[in-house]
Amino acid sequence: RERRALAGGIVIVGRPTFKEYMAGLRRGWSEGLQKVDREEALAVLLEEDNHFDEPEPESAFEPETLGDDEPLPTKSRLPSSRPGVFNPLTMRAPEPAKQKTVTQNVDGADVPPPQRVPRQPALLLVPFTNHIGIQQVPNMIWDFFNERKKVQAGAEAGYRIVMGQTRPFVAPNASAAADTFNVADAPADKPAEDKSDLAFDVDAEAWYKSSTASLPAEIEKARKTYYDALPAKLATARALSRGEREPTKEELNAPPPTEVELRAERLKKEMRWRGDEEGWAIVRSDSPVEWDPRMEGALSVFVDPPKGEEVVGEKS
Repeated sequence: RERRALAGGIVIVGRPTFKEYMAGLRRGWSEGLQKVDREEALAVLLEEDNHFDEPEPESAFEPETLGDDEPLPTKSRLPSSRPGVFNPLTMRAPEPAKQKTVTQNVDGADVPPPQRVPRQPALLLVPFTNHIGIQQVPNMIWDFFNERKKVQAGAEAGYRIVMGQTRPFVAPNASAAADTFNVADAPADKPAEDKSDLAFDVDAEAWYKSSTASLPAEIEKARKTYYDALPAKLATARALSRGEREPTKEELNAPPPTEVELRAERLKKEMRWRGDEEGWAIVRSDSPVEWDPRMEGALSVFVDPPKGEEVVGEKS
């Protein structure tokens, strides 16, 4: 069964994919086994802010004061004896929202992470650089007239999988023989501990478009713009639902979102924003590849078979 699970391999194309895979592998074998609904957990977290809180009701009258600071309500300032539907003094205070709990599956909650990560399928590391932007147009033109280089690289990568020859994954601070890892493949400006397989395709990060560095700021700007416009939308939704005013002609033709729809919209936007922020934190150029010492010995990498070998080699 284990042999069947390890058959084949995992194709990693480019450094961003490599970072995402290593982050998922580390978190999958180090975090708990509880099944948490991320959307429900975020909904509970968002309820703690004040974006959807009801505004405090204003007093219907201001008491006059005497010389001794004793309040003296006058007839003109007393509330009407006929209670209005939306009289703040007659409206019941909204009941406090019940605290929601995140539904979790307690199965495996007490199971600690393993001391060593089990052996994983071999990795096929395929370098890839995506040239984007006006400044990289010359590189795009060169790539267009040299597609044979990419075809050759893809064919050689597929050949490694077919032949099945592998070597152990070189971990940080691990000594490796010269025939298993060439330290010249790692960038010279990196410290010695980074001259491992974690430095795979690190040169491609130098080609990242400069505007990608502003991604967190763009997300924050979009979030601020949304929340600045939310109070007006929420006031309109509540006024129409409570019958405080009649809808306008434009609102009849294009009904504004209800409060329920606004809550669902915010949850969807926050899920996307937070997912983008978390994903960018993993793949950005100044973020290291995630690594756990327990993964040492669990990974292997496809390599070119010895010259003259015509049969599928046994995985090492």
